[in-house]
Amino acid sequence: MTRLLSRRVQRRRELLWLLSGLLLIGGLYLAFRVQLSTLPADALAAGNDLLKVRRVLAVVAHPDDLEWYIGGTLRRLADQGARVVVIVATDGEKGPNRTGATNLAATRRAEQAAAGRVLGYAHIYSLGLPDRGASQGSRLLAELRRIYAQEQPEAVFAFDPALPALPYLHPDHQGSARVFLEFWRGLGTGHPPVYLFQTRRPNVAVDISSVIDIKARALAQHVTQNGGSAGMMPRLFAGDGRQVGVRYAELFRALR
Repeated sequence: MTRLLSRRVQRRRELLWLLSGLLLIGGLYLAFRVQLSTLPADALAAGNDLLKVRRVLAVVAHPDDLEWYIGGTLRRLADQGARVVVIVATDGEKGPNRTGATNLAATRRAEQAAAGRVLGYAHIYSLGLPDRGASQGSRLLAELRRIYAQEQPEAVFAFDPALPALPYLHPDHQGSARVFLEFWRGLGTGHPPVYLFQTRRPNVAVDISSVIDIKARALAQHVTQNGGSAGMMPRLFAGDGRQVGVRYAELFRALR
């Protein structure tokens, strides 16, 4: 009898541990999945408003960051007549070197220029900061101030440092965004909206169905990075499109 009771107690404990584990996994999933924080129609309407902007600045850490995450939106803006200016903080010299390039930094800078031509960037500011150290020191902030004053953007794009979509994180991605947001908040009430990407709580969606092939072609210019895995673009951004009822979309969290 005592053994039977002991087994029942043990089974109940195991069941409680299992339920606790399932609840924890479920809670983590809800907390970290990409989920719209507004209605799909409102997210798309905000995306259409974004496409009316005529001067935009995008801040990223490496060659290919732009093409991976927001190439479709930038191409749509360029097609609408916007001046698209981008800051690439590093040359990604510590990234993969699939082609055995003798000077990876110079090669990746050239690849970024080629991708920019595909997407219609008006200018690329390649800062040449150290890969995996872009946000260290004061140079990035100084360059942001200089370029911002020169370009006077109506909207800015940056990684989401507070609510990044998982699993991929990089110290330069979130670090460069934190530096920019510190500067942006210091501008006071006159600052332009910021559209944060690689975010798990988007409230803006841009339909990129008409330019998904161009986005993939731009990413394919990054040959040293295995063409940026350009063939994955339709599959990856179809999931974002389903959230708002279009074929392909890019998602953002707007700060104003």
